[in-house]
Amino acid sequence: MKHGLLLLLAVCFALAVSAQGADTVRVHPLRQYVPQEELDKFNLRQMQINKRGLYTLSGWALGNVIYGSIAASLTRDEARYFHATNAIWGGINLVIAVPGVISSYNKARAMNVSYGRTILQQHGAEKLYLINGALDFAYIGAGAAMWGFSDRLNNIRTRQGVSGAGKAFMVQGAFLLFFDWSMYIVHSQHAYKNLNRYTAGLAFTGTGFSYNLQF
Repeated sequence: MKHGLLLLLAVCFALAVSAQGADTVRVHPLRQYVPQEELDKFNLRQMQINKRGLYTLSGWALGNVIYGSIAASLTRDEARYFHATNAIWGGINLVIAVPGVISSYNKARAMNVSYGRTILQQHGAEKLYLINGALDFAYIGAGAAMWGFSDRLNNIRTRQGVSGAGKAFMVQGAFLLFFDWSMYIVHSQHAYKNLNRYTAGLAFTGTGFSYNLQF
């Protein structure tokens, strides 16, 4: 009888501990704390930011293609290579930017997106612009190296070509550096003001995530 009572108490204690632990590490459904209309509003705004950025990039690229092509046909020597490189770079940027502009008009892609997917998309956008911003320093550095190295070349046409292309790399890299870091700042500020407040109560317990909602 005594052993049976002890066994019953042990089972009850184990169940109580298990229930307490389950409550501690329970993953709360964030959807009930983040209204879907708020997520839709956030994602639509994010799409609008991307659209404006891509319009800016497309305008810069198109201007380089048009002006660079005309200027390359009217100039000679180093200036010709400089403008031609700008025109080629502008064409590459157009190929990258135009599909993004087209897809930015599909508002359905921003609707009914889950909280988790929204977080992933936001972090992905910020990471993309950070990586591109780092690459922009490489473009500027490569352009400066080409410009400096061109003085060592004996062939005058090769020297002019390397020097002109190097200066174009520096100009394009400087613009992209300003563009990418501006986009990163705008995206991060957008998330800080409208999304990060929902993650303030999110915490890792060691075996899962818990969400503390304060009133």
